[in-house]
Amino acid sequence: MKELLKSAKDFKIIPSNFKSSGAINVQEITDEKIKGELVLIDETELKDYPVDSTVEIFGVNSLGLIYFETKIIEREDKQISFALTSDYSIIQRREYSRVGLNQGTVTFKDIAPEAVLEIEDISAGGIKLTCATPLEIDKYYDIEIKLSNNMTIECALAPIRIKETEHKSQKAYSISGKFVNLENADRIVLVQYAFKIKMEEQNKENE
Repeated sequence: MKELLKSAKDFKIIPSNFKSSGAINVQEITDEKIKGELVLIDETELKDYPVDSTVEIFGVNSLGLIYFETKIIEREDKQISFALTSDYSIIQRREYSRVGLNQGTVTFKDIAPEAVLEIEDISAGGIKLTCATPLEIDKYYDIEIKLSNNMTIECALAPIRIKETEHKSQKAYSISGKFVNLENADRIVLVQYAFKIKMEEQNKENE
């Protein structure tokens, strides 16, 4: 686990309060703990990182997205230490998993709700959907995403691929887009959402 983490980067941290999620600059990894500095977290959010509380941590390396839970063992202001654990999961080989939105919705601020015909998949990087009308490449569209875990995210979508298709025998457009102006905490919420969906799917396959 120690060597695995040394090769990872872009560590993200999620406490029990999602909205206090942020990033960690890892400074040292020993046989007992991980030491680092909390970044992208303001002073008011530090209360959600008490000693002995459990947090979820994500990191990315050549194997994929590494995920593990651990406990905070020391914290002074934004300097923080976690217990090193041997229990972890490697979620995927891509930085962001694509999963179904399930019972969630995507609403465009300036486009009629009925224009969105189907959400094909979503990740922390973007979304693929089918619309009744074409969008403009690289234009920013303000959207609201409601996840099935009752979380709501507001950001913009920049279409990067548009392909004419059919939906229920009607002309439609398959659109792949990337998220822009997405808050760091919201991106972490999407990472965790995708992870939970993936784990649920794996558990069903193993039953």
